[in-house]
Amino acid sequence: MTGVRLTDGPLGTTLVLDRPARRNALTLAMWQDLGALVRQVGDGPDPLYVVGAGGYFCSGADLDALRFARSGPDHAEEFVHAVVSSLLSIHAVDREVVAVVEGGAAGGGVEIMAACDRRVALGEPTLVFPFGHHGMTLDGFTRWRLHRLVGDDEAERLVDGRHVVGTDEAVRLGLLDERHDDLAALAGAERGRRAAAPVAPAAHGERYLAGVDELPEAVSRAAGPMLAAFPRHT
Repeated sequence: MTGVRLTDGPLGTTLVLDRPARRNALTLAMWQDLGALVRQVGDGPDPLYVVGAGGYFCSGADLDALRFARSGPDHAEEFVHAVVSSLLSIHAVDREVVAVVEGGAAGGGVEIMAACDRRVALGEPTLVFPFGHHGMTLDGFTRWRLHRLVGDDEAERLVDGRHVVGTDEAVRLGLLDERHDDLAALAGAERGRRAAAPVAPAAHGERYLAGVDELPEAVSRAAGPMLAAFPRHT
């Protein structure tokens, strides 16, 4: 699976977005592999960590993937369903999924981060919300998730236009849960966290869907608003 891989890292089971030369911009195949690998890991008591290679979390969808999506309605549907399926797979799995955000996240990288149960900063990452600026419309799931993370007013502000959010503001808003200086500090904190209070995977708050059995229906529902932004999907 080129560009997305699983490894047993210092934190535990880790899913790596591995395209550092492009700041881990996700091709169509990478979006598809991301969801497939999350479903492969499946349910369990230990966290799954999502990280970016090369000191940056994820710069979003690759421009070639976006050009492909804009080239026709069938391509748009394939792309949007790959994106939404990967996000909902992260949300639906009965296992805590933790985004480890180093350097920054933009566009689809913010969507991946928001889908995770917990979002941890390494250093001082910057979050970029470009959705309104590029004439794109968020999928229904990410919009739902942002409303629950930051509240209705802030969620609408972030998806309208282009917004850059620094680490301190992201923590204040609830986009990031905590910050650590480096991976070693985070690994130590995670060991202490697991020893003190083992994770109960099913107890992560309100859910967009009850489980992976509902995934196809939920993907179709969440994909609608995003598909409408592409040509011939109005």
